[in-house]
Amino acid sequence: MNTKIHHLPELDPRMKLLLVVVFASVTFSAPNILALIWIYFLVIILYLARGLWQGAKKAGILFTVFLLLNLFLSFAPESGVAAGIGMILFMLERIVVFFVMGAWMGSHLRVSDFVTAMQSMHVPKGGTIALVVAFRYIPTVQDEFRSIKNTMKLRGIGLNVKNVVLHPIKTCEYAIVPLVIRSMTISDELAASAMTRGLDLESERTSYREVRLRLTDYLIAAGVILAIVSGIVISKMVCGR
Repeated sequence: MNTKIHHLPELDPRMKLLLVVVFASVTFSAPNILALIWIYFLVIILYLARGLWQGAKKAGILFTVFLLLNLFLSFAPESGVAAGIGMILFMLERIVVFFVMGAWMGSHLRVSDFVTAMQSMHVPKGGTIALVVAFRYIPTVQDEFRSIKNTMKLRGIGLNVKNVVLHPIKTCEYAIVPLVIRSMTISDELAASAMTRGLDLESERTSYREVRLRLTDYLIAAGVILAIVSGIVISKMVCGR
């Protein structure tokens, strides 16, 4: 018997953007490690709820690495170096949530729906174009990086730890240099693509699809925010701060 898995309904782009802002803001104010773990858990749940299994796996691995580094650092003797590393780790393990949530928002995001949603909020066109380019930039760079890795395999130099150690110069030449060059032009190409779609026109755009806030959007966003706040309050009660 076939069992169909029902995923979370597609959220309105405005609610997705709200959740990205909320997660990024709350993460920086997380009072303790327990609250940070809870935020990480909720991010992975959002990925799983949309059926983004690979994204959830990668996010889980990334979060686990940061938590393990935090654990190892807690056993390190107190010193200026340890304090400096701890400060860098403190920033990175919080900044990463913004990028992971940005990738979650960008997955399956229809540019036309996003533009229509921003237009209904009366966001300046310059800001809309900047956001569209930002959300499409990372997936495009990832595709370019996959192409670079395939090209490196054809040249007999795969992108792995062995080649990084044995052939660092060639690995840098074949991987980093092309990626940097392509990254410099991708943003211009995406901006030109946005202009081609008519995003810079002064007249109001129309949309073939209906983009509006539904009751499910409010309920899901409210539920996630309530879960975040509840987790932080409970973590303060458990940790005492």
